[in-house]
Amino acid sequence: MKPEEIFAALPSLETKRLVLHALAATDAEAIFRIFSDADVTRFYAWETFTHIEQAHQLLARTAELYQRQEAIRWGLILKGEQGVIGTCGYTRWNRENSWGMIGYDLARRYWGQGLMSETIREVIRFGFEEMDLHRIEATVIAGNRASMNVLSKAGFREEGVMRERSYHQRQFQDVHLYALLRQELPHA
Repeated sequence: MKPEEIFAALPSLETKRLVLHALAATDAEAIFRIFSDADVTRFYAWETFTHIEQAHQLLARTAELYQRQEAIRWGLILKGEQGVIGTCGYTRWNRENSWGMIGYDLARRYWGQGLMSETIREVIRFGFEEMDLHRIEATVIAGNRASMNVLSKAGFREEGVMRERSYHQRQFQDVHLYALLRQELPHA
């Protein structure tokens, strides 16, 4: 798939249990529910949401980055149900050097069910096959063992720690850098 096709209309993706669709303004309430949970945002790059306008701002920013062809973000919906339960996508796509930065989140109610691992596998597939990526990166704030486990299960390797790179929860936090190369996939 060529970049102009991806950015003309973000294709929906499917996994065994989920549909990944382009986020829309109508997803604001679901996004607010996810990011207003302090457990979800504990290791996130921004503070816990306190009002719905923050969800609208996030969705507007997501749409803007997509229109500028810089990022891609899908909403996760359980098959047969309605409402976004999380998001996943590429927070940055560097086409010149064939790499993307992946990010994701999931409502606490759905933790521990393997849904994010399932999602990540499909988003990785899309990145390597449709976006023609050579490398996919992810950053994780120190202490976020669940996210580190998701990445490790998907084949990512930890490449190092960027000391005190992120200011979060009123203090500087170390950030772990993970990466996966196309040739490291089992089927590559």
